[in-house]
Amino acid sequence: MKPIRSSSAGFTVIEICIALVIMSLISVNVVMVTRTGANAVRAEAFAESLEDDLNLTLDRIKLALMASSATSLEGVNIAPLGSNEISYSISLGLGAGGVLVDSDPEKIEWTGVGPEAGRVVWTQNPELADERSVVWSNWVPRIHDGEIDANVNDDNDNGLNDENGLAFTLVEDEEKDTEVYIHLTIERTDPNGKQVPIHRQVNITCRN
Repeated sequence: MKPIRSSSAGFTVIEICIALVIMSLISVNVVMVTRTGANAVRAEAFAESLEDDLNLTLDRIKLALMASSATSLEGVNIAPLGSNEISYSISLGLGAGGVLVDSDPEKIEWTGVGPEAGRVVWTQNPELADERSVVWSNWVPRIHDGEIDANVNDDNDNGLNDENGLAFTLVEDEEKDTEVYIHLTIERTDPNGKQVPIHRQVNITCRN
């Protein structure tokens, strides 16, 4: 008679191997799902941070220029040429005798060369003894998103040719208030080492 296999005889080598393969596949899937979830969280956090950088920089520029006097604007071009800087004074109101009083001169500019390249800098009293500056962004690239460098074309269909990552344009209309268009690109490196740009265009109306 053949011996009857006892239920307590344990697993065969084949059964153990099969079990190990199944456990390995499960472990690999768990790791992949976990990694995918972590990557998604990092990507979402990066996108939100990029958006915050863009909004914060634009808000600072908008608030400064919305209070500026249209007659004080300097250094800004008319489309299709963009300027990477703008000088202005803030209209403080009427002084004695009804004379309009402006603030100290201010300037917003993008720095394209040297160790400070990529910065957007606000300066009060530029080139004077009491000059003071504040950096508003460190992430502005040399060329605006969608633009191809130095081909004298409007590659991204925004009305400007070869504009920098920060570009100002002036719109003057005798029947309307003076408007300044602001074109801004923020570009940073994502967790995977890829350069990711985000851009926006806004326009503000200056006080005449």
